[in-house]
Amino acid sequence: MTEPEPEPEPKGSLRVVLEAERGGRPVKLSLFPRDLSHQRLLEGVGEEEALDRLRSLFHLCGRAQEKMAVRALAAARRRGTGEPAPVDEDVLRESLFESLRALLLPVTGEAILPSSDQAVWRSLRDLGKGSEAQEPDFFRKFRTLLEDVVLGEGVPLFLTRETARDFDSWLKTRRTNSPVARRAALLGPEGEVDVSMLPGLSLGNTESVVRLARALDNRDFLSGPHLEGKGRETGSLDRQRHHPLVSGLWRAARPLSARLAARLVELALWAGGENGSAAEGDRLAGIRSLSLGDGEGMSWGQTSRGLLVHRWSVRDGRVAEVRILAPTEWTFAPKGSPFASWCSSLSRRGGSGSLRRKIVGESLWVFDPCAPVVIREACPGVAGDGRDA
Repeated sequence: MTEPEPEPEPKGSLRVVLEAERGGRPVKLSLFPRDLSHQRLLEGVGEEEALDRLRSLFHLCGRAQEKMAVRALAAARRRGTGEPAPVDEDVLRESLFESLRALLLPVTGEAILPSSDQAVWRSLRDLGKGSEAQEPDFFRKFRTLLEDVVLGEGVPLFLTRETARDFDSWLKTRRTNSPVARRAALLGPEGEVDVSMLPGLSLGNTESVVRLARALDNRDFLSGPHLEGKGRETGSLDRQRHHPLVSGLWRAARPLSARLAARLVELALWAGGENGSAAEGDRLAGIRSLSLGDGEGMSWGQTSRGLLVHRWSVRDGRVAEVRILAPTEWTFAPKGSPFASWCSSLSRRGGSGSLRRKIVGESLWVFDPCAPVVIREACPGVAGDGRDA
């Protein structure tokens, strides 16, 4: 009997392979980066056509991508500045919306969606339709959705939770009215392994910006980014690592809970009218840019998922080269990334392959991938199966 052809993997997807070794030894977890060749579609054409293609490629986070590209192109024409720009309200709204969307409508693992309530889906859809003219309405709707659906309680009350016991109390008491708390309760202790928090990712000075820009000369660097040979933590966990709730959960060897708490704390800070600031003054949704000379420019900024970097070069009126380094690449790089480090610790714990697959699938949403994820389970001599996670 011939084996069935495996289903094609989603374009641009991440791939997690769980490979069982012979003799009953623990399964091996391997992570493969997503295909980033789509960025080449932006090269060899005029700037306007490249921006049009960019809008089509990034339909979910299009505002952030486009504004970052425009700043990088301006910097390539020697009009860039390393000074932080004010928070871009349009990009901020998109970033906050995407963070809520990932929490409420994850498509990872084998667990049920956290909410099948059509009213929640409609509220989320309406929130994503906000325009600059509706800015006050956006933040009112954002806070309402956050309190009624994500937190299940008022923002001020949630921000008083500063210990692991407080977080467990939230999980226990809010499972009835917060699909996020209900989903988080499914994670269980198996995935709460002891793992070290990686150093933060900051481009706070020109030297670090130029060093990263030069590293981007190697296109393969996009699939496994690092600074000084080390993976980096970016996003809400990095920005909120000193918050009492986040640091307390991490010290208690609960990395998944700490990561989720960091996202919830940051969203609550913004909903409460406070600045969910990043380390070293990089404000969420504030964009910086720098001219690198010789027709090259770079821009970078903090989004809810993490640091987004664009490097564009222009030659003879056409886009010569584009490098886009997204938070997903930092979080899911095959070696040394936050997700890879967690997977490695999980693998050392042992246990059956089916249990491990379940843990990985149910935990991916906490790491917030912005691409489809395929989990495949393989054993030597046995055809593996695969399914979108």
